[in-house]
Amino acid sequence: CECCSVPSVCGAKKVQCPGTHHCIPHWELCDRHQDCEDGWDEEGCPQQPCLPGQWQCRNRVCIMAEWKCNGIDDCGDSSDEDVCAPCPPGMVRCDEGKCILESLMCNDEDDCLDGTDEPSTCGDLCVAAGHCPCGWGQGEVRSHSTSFCSARVDIRSGDLYWLAFLHLSCPRTHVPCRDGTECVAQEYMCDGEKDCADGSDEDRCAQLCNTPGRNHSSYPCGLGSCLNASLVCNSQQDCTDGSDEGGNCSVPCQRSCAHLCYPSPQGPRCWCDPGYRLAEDGLSCMDIDECTEWGEGACTQTCINAPGSYSCGCLPGYLLEPDSRVCKLTGPEPMLLVAVQSEVLSRGLRSGHEEVLLATDKDRVVFSLDYDLVERKVFWMDLATESIRWQDFDLGKKGTLVKGVRSDCIAVDWLGRNLYWTDGAAGQLLATRLGAAWRGVPEYTVVMDGDLDQPHSLVLQPLAGLLYWSEVGSHPRLMEATMDGSRRHVLLAQGLGWPTALALDLPTWRIFWLDEKLGSVSSARLDGTSVKVLQLSWVQSPFAAAVCEGQLYWSERKAWSVQQVDKGSGKNRTVLLKRHGQPHGLQVATGGSPEPCCTNGCAKSNGGCAQLCLPNP
Repeated sequence: CECCSVPSVCGAKKVQCPGTHHCIPHWELCDRHQDCEDGWDEEGCPQQPCLPGQWQCRNRVCIMAEWKCNGIDDCGDSSDEDVCAPCPPGMVRCDEGKCILESLMCNDEDDCLDGTDEPSTCGDLCVAAGHCPCGWGQGEVRSHSTSFCSARVDIRSGDLYWLAFLHLSCPRTHVPCRDGTECVAQEYMCDGEKDCADGSDEDRCAQLCNTPGRNHSSYPCGLGSCLNASLVCNSQQDCTDGSDEGGNCSVPCQRSCAHLCYPSPQGPRCWCDPGYRLAEDGLSCMDIDECTEWGEGACTQTCINAPGSYSCGCLPGYLLEPDSRVCKLTGPEPMLLVAVQSEVLSRGLRSGHEEVLLATDKDRVVFSLDYDLVERKVFWMDLATESIRWQDFDLGKKGTLVKGVRSDCIAVDWLGRNLYWTDGAAGQLLATRLGAAWRGVPEYTVVMDGDLDQPHSLVLQPLAGLLYWSEVGSHPRLMEATMDGSRRHVLLAQGLGWPTALALDLPTWRIFWLDEKLGSVSSARLDGTSVKVLQLSWVQSPFAAAVCEGQLYWSERKAWSVQQVDKGSGKNRTVLLKRHGQPHGLQVATGGSPEPCCTNGCAKSNGGCAQLCLPNP
């Protein structure tokens, strides 16, 4: 299950829309956008709409008071950080309180609302100063990666000063573009696409001819391209700037190279065969472990390193594509299931074909959902009746599994034949049998109770007998436990804001989560290591997430849409669905039957239990 939801009984950071289980963050009150279905959140808004314990942003949005000056733009217009002192390195404060990049001063544009970044003293500052103290010629500005020398004016006094070594304060997972206006993920550097507006993320990449997929016998041309070493010093200008010819090309190769020796304008050089890199001694060659160094850049699933090479493989149920790198699901087309208001829609991930699978009464909301791949049933939380219901895909049969429950997220254990759910208000994780039938009395058990700080999203790993969940209380964290609730431990407790959507990607052994507060897509290995964070501006109010092959899918409540990005890079964003109504639960259903060998302690004869059996691997 890759699903999540907003607590049906709101936590400390949310308020409840009257008459519903729908909760919205405090800052969505009186923000001039209807978030409650009946518009309650925008009714009777006073001039000062913030509630006790909140702080009003410049754009009239309300945030929790303790979020002010926390280093994160919670307002959306940065006014909660503009009032803080001091400004980040490389920035100065306008009279109005806003921080701007020092590089934006005296650029003939009013970046401060009050114009204090363009004082009358702006002009030919190098002439006024008479020299450039950074060590370069008068009036000259040079750029070297993140440092340059430039004349600037002090906003307060109007005095001339010199600014050196400018840099933008970026998250640790990101790097600044040369113009200082934005940050991009480290993974985007030298990936062949210009992600910085000034293209600086692809500059000087010739020095990185060892990036994934490139021949390690490559010669860096001066203008950014890589040239095969065999074309260097061949009396023909192959580099655009001619840097592959001349110089010491005539000096013969007399070095004791382990693999190859080529002449170059810098003199003879040793080169290595593909799959090797030159050792520090400049003579011998070392094998490159592409599987470790390139990650999914080498193979999307399994990778086996070999001397000078590597090979990719796929897990059962997948087939290796002709590119010998990407694995695709075999069997029927995988389907994306999405709950939109009172309906569940399906969309073919190959064909794009859409259809309505089920429709409930208009006054009901299909919230969290999951799919049982054994019996081909969809289960969902019905908020109106506080019940978990199901429908058979093939026969069209319907039923009610359990009533009188408040579920934030449901998850199906297709192997152990149980259904789990979280209750954020009660701080509990519960379970019942998939084959249970409503007989007037709730039949379920509390798997975990106590010490759960608003459990939220929930995903299962049936083959390993493990479950993972997020907590969005005062101390957000990602947790892991066995399916009987034992062996509980913290998977991750740092760098989290509001992890509202979890998804497992078992072929790569990673867990993904979308963070509503930080506006990010993150992932980690299932042991909590190798954390990867991508700041994505379009992640605003994620509700549910799912991973299939190389794509990450999620539902956006505010945008009323389902979107997808490349799971590794966060690029190639696509809006798949946009309907008049908020999307909630989301899941990928695959048509293939589970392997008959697959089992756990509860899969056979219900583990010998008379009622509920919970796996403990």
